[in-house]
Amino acid sequence: MPQLVRPDMAQMASFIDALHEGYSRDTLREETPETIAAIADAPQWYLRSLHNPPTTIVLPDGTLGPRAPETHLWYVEGDEFLGSISARHSLTPVLEQWGGHIGYAVRPSAQGRGYASAMLALMLDHVREHLPLDRVTLTASLKNPASIRVIEKNGGVFRDEVDHPWVPGDRGRRYWIALC
Repeated sequence: MPQLVRPDMAQMASFIDALHEGYSRDTLREETPETIAAIADAPQWYLRSLHNPPTTIVLPDGTLGPRAPETHLWYVEGDEFLGSISARHSLTPVLEQWGGHIGYAVRPSAQGRGYASAMLALMLDHVREHLPLDRVTLTASLKNPASIRVIEKNGGVFRDEVDHPWVPGDRGRRYWIALC
């Protein structure tokens, strides 16, 4: 049965396979052969970067901004990487508008099996247990109805529609999910 785990070397080969099949760690930046090769060549470094991320981040517009502390988990079955999910412990103003507390992605070959809904349910339990939050914000592009369904299935309450801060013409829905 799939479970959430801290990213580990046991799943790195499958994670790299997922990158090759089109899984992307970031909805704004596609993976390239160079980024995949860098991870494959230094998997321990990559895992350390997930467990101890930097405190700043290069934003899509090229500026440097504060990075919200976050917990990264992988959804796995044995050594097979199925997807990833992260929970930000707090929000920057930009993340309040778009991105929210929780982001998730399922590798292409595992999509359509309910894994995103299961991952989000498990992460909500993790947040309830480990973070001092009463509710979380999640966003989904209007172009991603599957993600909207995942959020609503997990108790997401529609808040409003917002413009994407870096993708002209993209709009999304913001939701709250109560944790109490």
